[in-house]
Amino acid sequence: MSNAFIITMVIIALVFGVFPMARFLYTNFIPYLKDSFSQDAVLKNGMVTDAEIVNTVQTSSWDGNKPVYKLTFRFKTKEDDLVESTIMKPLTFKEIETLKEGYITTIKYDPENPKKIALLDKPLILGD
Repeated sequence: MSNAFIITMVIIALVFGVFPMARFLYTNFIPYLKDSFSQDAVLKNGMVTDAEIVNTVQTSSWDGNKPVYKLTFRFKTKEDDLVESTIMKPLTFKEIETLKEGYITTIKYDPENPKKIALLDKPLILGD
């Protein structure tokens, strides 16, 4: 085998194998993992509030046979600051129907950094 053939095969492997995988990891997988860890911390220590769903976009990722959605929420903190924040979350088709633009849902946010939010699975009950 000539050196030109080996170099050509290496270039093809990089272009069609390594670069697309790196792009996928950088744009979809790593942000999703970071978002998941952040949501877990907020669920433990966050403040509960109602939020309006401003935008919902299905990403190209799937998690456990569920499509991953990018959800943008607008809400007010206890200090009356208006905040808009986005999370990525896998949703069932039933959940997608309840989380459409304009709907109100319950979230938790980090009081120190209100941009960090997590979607609650239970409704907000007064006195809870």
